[in-house]
Amino acid sequence: MQKTETMTAFIGKDTAFEGKLTFHGTIRIDGHFKGEISADGSLIVGEGAMIEATMHISYISISGEIRGNIIADDRIVIHPAGKVFGDIQAPTVVIDGGGIFEGNCQMQRAKEADASKLAVVELGGNTVHTAPALGTIHGIVTGHPLQSPEPIHDILTARENKNTAEPIKGAKVSAKCKEFAEKNTRTDDSGYYELTYLEEGRWKLKVEAKGYEAVKAMVEISGGGVYEQDFEYP
Repeated sequence: MQKTETMTAFIGKDTAFEGKLTFHGTIRIDGHFKGEISADGSLIVGEGAMIEATMHISYISISGEIRGNIIADDRIVIHPAGKVFGDIQAPTVVIDGGGIFEGNCQMQRAKEADASKLAVVELGGNTVHTAPALGTIHGIVTGHPLQSPEPIHDILTARENKNTAEPIKGAKVSAKCKEFAEKNTRTDDSGYYELTYLEEGRWKLKVEAKGYEAVKAMVEISGGGVYEQDFEYP
């Protein structure tokens, strides 16, 4: 397998398309799309992208601009450069600092969905099989509050601190896989992290947070898709 640094784009920069987009798998838009999107898969909206569409999708990561309503069966993530003008609906919505959202937000119960192996795009009745999609790993990092140097005299408070896990902000999350470049990111205010553009293989994940011992996990990516891996410090 060749080393790949970026995801194969369906709509690249300086490219515009208008119509109905239907696909299974994970694809990326870096250009301009107008119309309707219906997908049992994941959509990565790159910086500089402009989408004017209503969409129903499984998972969407937004670093560009979207004007239209979004329904996601799994998660909507708006990154610092992301802008969404419209109503959104998903079991989980994450808006990073700097992200812009104007509209109504409705939460719903998550639905189970199978990750697709190959990106399949249908345009105007024609089916186009693209290169196998790259993978995304995301999750939440939480931990129990660190022991205060000052003695806690309230027994009930001490027990609550011990049993309550809180999001860890700024934890470093790294991923390594033989042959490919190491990927790194940090958790946001809600403890959420996301690693994208991951090639097929067994990725070793490592989380490092100040005051905690490092924790590790293994995630195997096969045929792209979105994988969830949460971490909880004891």
